[in-house]
Amino acid sequence: MEFYLIVLFVHITSALVLFMAMAIEWVGITKLQHVANREQVAEWIKSILPLKYLFMSVGTLLLITGAYMVSAKWNWSAWIIVSMLLWLFLFLHITLVTGKRVEKLNKLLMSESQLPNIELQGYINNLSLINLLQSEIAVGLGQIFIMTVKPDLVGSVCVIIVAVILGIIPVLAKK
Repeated sequence: MEFYLIVLFVHITSALVLFMAMAIEWVGITKLQHVANREQVAEWIKSILPLKYLFMSVGTLLLITGAYMVSAKWNWSAWIIVSMLLWLFLFLHITLVTGKRVEKLNKLLMSESQLPNIELQGYINNLSLINLLQSEIAVGLGQIFIMTVKPDLVGSVCVIIVAVILGIIPVLAKK
């Protein structure tokens, strides 16, 4: 069996695992917005926090396998460069923005501060976690579209713009 096909399999599987982790995160964040007390918040945070390690390891695997596939079979065409930049953005956004907000909420829970449940719920809603996650998923789907269709530079940029707009529309619709 050709080594490239094994790497391609690992690459695609990693992308599937990433989206499954995003789905788990989506459920956890959605549940956070509807919990009634501090214990329930802590329970859902415990299910979301470990995902950052999964995102980092799968993200690194995606980058390594993608770089190998480019060097083995593809040239540095526009769709590849845009896709890698998009992945870098998505990786940094998941770990540094969404992940940091979840960590901040966890630190608040673990601190001695005993915010009343109503204030805690207000804090959770102000974090805009679900909005961030919707944007991340839209950008991730845009990236998959780029990797599937392999458009030129203009097409790739248009896909990114559409993905960002689709990720923002739910946020704007709530306001």
